Amino acid sequence: EDLRAQQDASKHYLLIGPRKEAEAPEDGYGLVVVLPGGGGGENFHPFVKRIFKHALPPGYLAAQLVAVKWTPEQKVVWPTRKSPAPEQKFSTEDFVEAVVKDVNERHKLNDGRIFTLAWSSGGPAAYAVSLQKETRVTGSFIAMSVFKPSQLGSLKAAKGHAYFLYHSPDDKVCPFRMAKAAQLLLQQNGARTELASYEGGHGWHRNVYADIRRGIEWLEHAPEPAPEVPEEGQAAPPGALPLSDGFETGNQAPDGWTQGAQIPGVEYIWDKNVAFEGNASLCLEKTAQRFWPIAQWSCIMPHQTASRKLEIKAQVKARQVTKAVIDIQFLDAQGQWIKHEWAAYIGARESGDPPANHDWREYAGTVSIPSGTKRIRFALQIYGPGKVWFDELNARYAE
Repeated sequence: EDLRAQQDASKHYLLIGPRKEAEAPEDGYGLVVVLPGGGGGENFHPFVKRIFKHALPPGYLAAQLVAVKWTPEQKVVWPTRKSPAPEQKFSTEDFVEAVVKDVNERHKLNDGRIFTLAWSSGGPAAYAVSLQKETRVTGSFIAMSVFKPSQLGSLKAAKGHAYFLYHSPDDKVCPFRMAKAAQLLLQQNGARTELASYEGGHGWHRNVYADIRRGIEWLEHAPEPAPEVPEEGQAAPPGALPLSDGFETGNQAPDGWTQGAQIPGVEYIWDKNVAFEGNASLCLEKTAQRFWPIAQWSCIMPHQTASRKLEIKAQVKARQVTKAVIDIQFLDAQGQWIKHEWAAYIGARESGDPPANHDWREYAGTVSIPSGTKRIRFALQIYGPGKVWFDELNARYAE
């Protein structure tokens, strides 16, 4: 059925099912809300119908949402409340809830079996849907997608939610490490998680329908959630990963990263030709013969535990760099500065020392997190002349 939720022409969805001659389940139908990747359009409908036919257990309906193109220049396929599109009239979170309500008015639904199935560009929106304070969605099948906690806000709402993550270690579009980070961080916040891998890289490969069936059945019977996120005053488990980024995905800049002010003699580069691993790195080039003002790429992430140490590692390439740093800045709940600390220094430390000039090399450091910190800004900075590349930036809490 070709439908419009709430009689809103923009809330276009395609409902598949119920199966002909099948009796309605006494406890209500299960519902899988599909957020396709790519452009999110109707052209995915034949594939979604095959998913319904070959992958969904009996007693399910499928609702394929059709992404709204609010403006011709829109970059985000499934805009959310925290990552909106210009001129959007509603978010994907609102869209999903409206469709669930609309389907429920047509067919009785089982509240324990309302799941999303999202892949690639649909994944970030599926995470956002799951983290609402109130949602009828209880499980999320998220495949081959990025995970950017800095764009999601607090992960505490993941408590009790079920996530089946499906990702290939060979994926060059959405790095596998993002799925691993998602599993770890969601678990720490009380979610039920399962990470299943497959061969073949980005996209659907091999036993597609059997694997989707396995994921839906896991969501139906997801085990009890992992231990909750530590209470105030308790340390986070060692190895937590608030950040793991190779700068591979995004539009005008890598997802979650922003460049600083425009400074004469400074070029901000998202370099698609130079990388330690993958296909991209972040670069700063300064030709002006002065140290101020400072130029930086930065991202902000929430700090939700009482951990007091943070370990930082990154791959760095330098060309005649006089001074560049990885600066960690600590902010309070209002985003006000508390302090900062350099995790790594690249360049000449003393007057007369030669500038840094080397191929990829790992830089690492440990910084102390001050009391009152609620957000942490990771800033890749250049002070003096030179050209520096950053890749494979990783941060984790430490004992």
